[in-house]
Amino acid sequence: MDHERLDYLKQYLKKKMNDAFPGTCFGIVTRDRVHTDFLGKAQIVPSVKEMKIDTIFDLASLTKVIATVTSIMILLGNGELRLSERVKAILPDFKYENITILHLLTHTSGLPADVKFYKFCNSREEVIDRLYDVSPIYKPGEKVIYSDLGFMLLGLVIEKLAEPVDRFASKHIFLPLEMSDTCYNPPAEKMARCAATEYQESRGVIVGKVHDGNAYAMGGASGHAGLFSTAPDLCNFMSMILNEGYFQGRKILSLRSIELMNRCYTDGLNERRGLGWQLKTFGDSIGELVGDNAMYHTGFTGTSMLIDRERGFGFVLLTNRVHPTRDNDKLLNYRGHINNIATTVIG
Repeated sequence: MDHERLDYLKQYLKKKMNDAFPGTCFGIVTRDRVHTDFLGKAQIVPSVKEMKIDTIFDLASLTKVIATVTSIMILLGNGELRLSERVKAILPDFKYENITILHLLTHTSGLPADVKFYKFCNSREEVIDRLYDVSPIYKPGEKVIYSDLGFMLLGLVIEKLAEPVDRFASKHIFLPLEMSDTCYNPPAEKMARCAATEYQESRGVIVGKVHDGNAYAMGGASGHAGLFSTAPDLCNFMSMILNEGYFQGRKILSLRSIELMNRCYTDGLNERRGLGWQLKTFGDSIGELVGDNAMYHTGFTGTSMLIDRERGFGFVLLTNRVHPTRDNDKLLNYRGHINNIATTVIG
C-alpha cells in the first residue's frame, strides 16, 4: 500500500467530513494486508460521542450483500435451492408464479423499489402478508429496479429453508469470519459503541436500533436491512472474497459461488447487476479506476463497500451521513471521488 496515498485519502475525508458526515471509519484490504482508520464524531446531538476504530454502524442496504446474498450462496452450495427456482415454490403464500430467486437477486423481479409497510402494519406477520400481495410493476426480467421488497423476500426464503437470516448469517458467516461485532439488534453492551443515525420525532435520535422503517417493523432483522458492523469486521469479509472464499484457512464460500456473484446478469438492461452486487457502470459512484467487473454496494445511512477481485483490492467506507438528518445527501456526490482516491492506494 502507498502510505502517501493513504494519508491523502484521510485528508480528503477530513476535508469533506463536516460538510457531508460527522465521522467515518474506513478500511482498505489487499489479499495479504489490511489498513483501517477513523475520523470525527460518532454522534453530535444531543451529546457528542467520539468516533473509534470499533464504532459500530448501521449498515443499511449493505445487509443485502454481506448477509443475504452470502447466505443464499451458501444454501445454493448446500443444495437447498437453485437460482432458477420459483419463489412461490418456497414461499407458497407469495402470489406470483413466474418470479425466480435469480430475479430477486438481480433486482429484475419487476417488484417496486419500496412500500412503507411500517406506516400501516402493526406486526411482523402483517408486514409479511402485505409483502406477499405487492403487485409487480414490470414483467420479470424486463428492467432493473433496485427493490428492497425482493430482498425482504430473500430473507424469508432463508428463514423457510434454514432458519431466520440473523441466526443463519451469524452461524455460517460472522462467526467463522471472526466478525465479533457484526449482528442484528445489537445487545445492550454494544449500543454504547454504535454511531447515531437520524433524529426522528417518533423515535428520537436513533442509536443501536435499525434506522430502516420496514426492518424495524420486522423486528430489526430482514433480508434488506438491519445489519450492524465495524470496519475491521468488514475487512475480514472483503479478505474472504479476495482470497477465493477462504479466511484463516476456513472455507466460507466456494470460488465458483464468488464467480457467480461477480458476473453480469443484466446485459442489455438499464444497469449492470451481479447477484446482489452492482457491477461497474461508467458514471456510477463506484468511480472510474476500478476493474470492469468490480463489485459495489451502498447503504442509505452512509455506508459503501467496493471489491475489485481483478486487482485484489477492497475498500469499505462507513459514515453516519444521516445523523442528525437524512437531508444531508452531499456524500452521494463525493462517493465516486473517494473511491477513485482509495483505488490509487494500491497503485
